[in-house]
Amino acid sequence: MNTPRNIIAIDRCRADQLIGLRAVDASHVVISEQTPWTPIPIQIPARMTLSEKVESGVRLYSTQLQFRTCGDPRDHGRWGYRCKTADGRHLLVGTDGRPFPVSSVTTNHPDNMTDSQLHEVSVTFTSARKTPEIL
Repeated sequence: MNTPRNIIAIDRCRADQLIGLRAVDASHVVISEQTPWTPIPIQIPARMTLSEKVESGVRLYSTQLQFRTCGDPRDHGRWGYRCKTADGRHLLVGTDGRPFPVSSVTTNHPDNMTDSQLHEVSVTFTSARKTPEIL
């Protein structure tokens, strides 16, 4: 039986404030409960795509997170993103060091009043590690 994998909430934290980030194994990390996460108001669900490829003999994992928000997403600092799935798990996009996620924002001015006027944010993160679950 499959469990729901929809992203229902996204929080972010400056990369240098990811307190106590430590890898437990290849697919799990722990972070201190004191980490100052800031919720991002999103249109539910958000979209996350996980992929992997081998480039020059090195396996790379890529995560692309896409969401719509009414908030002001223009601060392109070095962020880590905590994504909550519908089944209650949390995934971490980013780390407390290099490489950092790269984000881009699209602002729509639609020609139809019923079309979405929310900011569309795309976050891309590529690393030699899989996107871990936060324990």
